[in-house]
Amino acid sequence: MKFNDLLHRLMTREGGNPSLCFATRRVMIAGDPYILRQATVEDAPTLVEIERVIYGEAPWNAAAFVGDIKRPDRLYVVVETTGKVIVALVGLSLHFHQRNGHITNIAVSPAYQGRGMGTYLMKAMMAVAVAHKMTSMSLEVRIENRGAQHLYRRLGFEVCQQKHHYYLPDGGDAYEMKTKLMRMGEQRANGKTKPDLGL
Repeated sequence: MKFNDLLHRLMTREGGNPSLCFATRRVMIAGDPYILRQATVEDAPTLVEIERVIYGEAPWNAAAFVGDIKRPDRLYVVVETTGKVIVALVGLSLHFHQRNGHITNIAVSPAYQGRGMGTYLMKAMMAVAVAHKMTSMSLEVRIENRGAQHLYRRLGFEVCQQKHHYYLPDGGDAYEMKTKLMRMGEQRANGKTKPDLGL
């Protein structure tokens, strides 16, 4: 079954908006096997620890993750090794009135960086947003994080504004980056492909 078809089959409606669901699946990323699944509230402490290792101090605490994971307009997906160790996460928020998908969090454990995992997760969330009829995707990134900005630019994102004192508690500045989303047929016609999710 195609990824887009599976997403539509999994969607249910609550309050007029789709409630986000993501079916667990085995995937290959850069030739290695992983499990891609929807995060649960029990994963929150692990997500905090991944961000703490990366940033020195986690931007979000466990309660913030739990609150977001429970929301029907949010989707959190984690990457697990075959040994059930979470090594990466991504969060997506859908703004239905603006038809915009917003990346709330994305983090890859240092030992797994440089393997294309961030790119894979971004493409997966872009595919989810397209399936939910979003026409754009946005995110924030630290001004000094050149590596992440390079990744986002390769995926079509461009800086649209600077946000001063965006990050707490250090008061770091951020760029807001945004890109237009294309339907799957348009992506194929333009040579852009979604990740192979093993379906």
